[in-house]
Amino acid sequence: MNETAPHLPDVLLRTFGHVGLRPGQERALAPVLERRDSLVVMPTGAGKSLIYQLAAVMDRLAGRGTTVVVSPLIALMKDQVDGLQAKGIAAAAVHSAMTMEEQKAVLDLLARGGLDMIYVAPERLRQRGFLRALDACKVARLAVDEAHCVSQWGHDFRPDYRNIGPARDQMGNPPCVALTATATRDVQRDICANLELRDPEVVVTGFDRPNLLFEVVSTSGRAQKRRALLDVLDEYASDAEASGARGAGLVYASTRKDTEELSQYIRAEMGLACEAYHAGLPDRERAFVQDRFIGGELDLVVATNAFGMGVDRGDVRFVAHWSIPSTLEAYYQEAGRAGRDGKPSRAVLFYAPQDRGLREWFIEQQAPEQTDVNTTYRALARRADENGIARAEPDQIADASGVHPVLARVALSILERSGLAQRLDDEGATRVWRVQAWDRSRVQDELGGSDRHKQHKTDQLRVVVSYAEADRCRRRVLLTHFGDKAEPSVEGAECCDVCAVESRMQDAPDEIPEWDQIPMHSRIALGLLDAVTRLKWPVGRKTMTKILAGSKAKGMDKYEGHPYYGRLGMMSLDDVDALYKGLLLKGYLKTVSVEGSGGNQFQVLDVAPLGRQALAHREAIDVGRDGLADKLTRGARGSGGSASGARGGSDDIELDDDAGEVFQLLRAWRSDLAIEKGVPPYVVFNDKTLRAVALAMPESNDDLLAVKGIGPAKLEQYGEAVLAIVAGEEPPE
Repeated sequence: MNETAPHLPDVLLRTFGHVGLRPGQERALAPVLERRDSLVVMPTGAGKSLIYQLAAVMDRLAGRGTTVVVSPLIALMKDQVDGLQAKGIAAAAVHSAMTMEEQKAVLDLLARGGLDMIYVAPERLRQRGFLRALDACKVARLAVDEAHCVSQWGHDFRPDYRNIGPARDQMGNPPCVALTATATRDVQRDICANLELRDPEVVVTGFDRPNLLFEVVSTSGRAQKRRALLDVLDEYASDAEASGARGAGLVYASTRKDTEELSQYIRAEMGLACEAYHAGLPDRERAFVQDRFIGGELDLVVATNAFGMGVDRGDVRFVAHWSIPSTLEAYYQEAGRAGRDGKPSRAVLFYAPQDRGLREWFIEQQAPEQTDVNTTYRALARRADENGIARAEPDQIADASGVHPVLARVALSILERSGLAQRLDDEGATRVWRVQAWDRSRVQDELGGSDRHKQHKTDQLRVVVSYAEADRCRRRVLLTHFGDKAEPSVEGAECCDVCAVESRMQDAPDEIPEWDQIPMHSRIALGLLDAVTRLKWPVGRKTMTKILAGSKAKGMDKYEGHPYYGRLGMMSLDDVDALYKGLLLKGYLKTVSVEGSGGNQFQVLDVAPLGRQALAHREAIDVGRDGLADKLTRGARGSGGSASGARGGSDDIELDDDAGEVFQLLRAWRSDLAIEKGVPPYVVFNDKTLRAVALAMPESNDDLLAVKGIGPAKLEQYGEAVLAIVAGEEPPE
């Protein structure tokens, strides 16, 4: 510790209001206060920012000068600066969303030595005006937040982060602390090398987030994903109602279209306030959504990964991924935005066969060919003046070249790294380059690196798929990926979905029931699972459906020797497929990737841990809420049935005329009551519960309590009215 260390507890309490440091913070702070270069890897929510903020105040008290903080997002800078200023710390930011007058005022204050901390994006480190202001003041320390962005092997590589090392020289080589929540050992080495850290102290405080429950829901496609998402939202809404604490939720999607469609779907189906967020929205609209979410006025957001860093809200109760992310690092960072307050929260990943194909397409789009780079260079060169200076926004270059915008941005990055487009000071949103003469060999060298990067991205995707398809502890998979050898701090049902099943298996009774003691629908469901285990080679869901239905389609003759071939021949293909979809959604089955000839990937069915447990102990499979029991029973009688395609619960059963009429009466009553109470309809009952009531036609309180979704509290509030409606009477007022 340095000579100011004895004052640390006083500063911590007086300035930041903390009586002590969190676990790991003291260890991370030690080399920083000793003014050594360091890399700090701490989980999201562990308090990384306090490390450099506290050190900056200590430096200021010791008369050492200003701390320069490199941060990747304007929202992240704004949030931290606002918080620091509220604590009386002289902090400011300079970014492109400010007017030139506002920027000049901050730079003047910086040059006069009037700031404890200055936040900037990495691009700012190239701008002469900012560097002149730095020259006029004393730089005490350089802090690099989200430092994984400096590594080309990281999940969020940003070429501008490569400018930090050279810019540090111009600051007089102050001590540097780099911080991130997600960095594998390879990425840690890359950070230290590219930031030119001198004999750095690497502090890794562990990656475990014990309050997060990790889950993967295997689905067959978009329709099942929607049902699974609404199940998560149902539980979220029920928990919020039971606890009286609303909390928040984040749903990450891969495309802008998905964010808009899903947010609209959630509003329509659940009656919940939910907004979309993506980079294509106007700046003002994005800021409005983010500010409302952080401020607690909005509790649900469906977003691309543009929504994340700087979103500091502690009570996020779940983070759901609509599709698999590009890397396990990105997934863990985004999932880590749940439960920052330390309370139990969920990280749910929805996994469907087509997800991998979408990600592979993204990888291809980020791998330009030689012709793409050539065309982009010509479009840039045409904009250059007599001094070789070109001004444009990246999308303008993409439009002029006819190259896909994603490819054009990567091509521009290649031109910058090869030295053919020397980046100068940006002018607001407009980038400025000095265009050099064409040199094919330099571009080819960079393209070779791009090919390696493409292969690396493909390998990273395989790791994510392995996580999604794992039959072992998901927390252990995550920790191992980051090189954390510590044992998971929680186990069983609080750890992950796989461990929850293993815990149940350990508690299962030793006595296995006889087949005739098991309900018929469970026997048939177990047979559907057993049929998958008896395959000579893996097949997809559609083929499995044809086997059980006894299909005579071309190529199916090779499956006629399967012991379950034709066992559900009395049912339609659609109904058998619906049964397999139901077992997927319930977690008894999962979809996994297998590699065929030529390296092609195929999606096939496999029995999940929950399904293996059910088979081993001949468990009764609870399929009633998906309508599976009814389908199985009708199928066994040879009556068949059609899948309605509606979402979860009893929605798969087509209501007959009487039940349909009761359902509509219940919905009308619920709507009136919700308006009267001033609450969303789902707070009274969701559609799933009302459909279950209409199917059950309860005649007593006991009958009503047997319906899933109705507990003692709901019975006391609404039981009399519901029973009256079912009986064809007017509900009491």
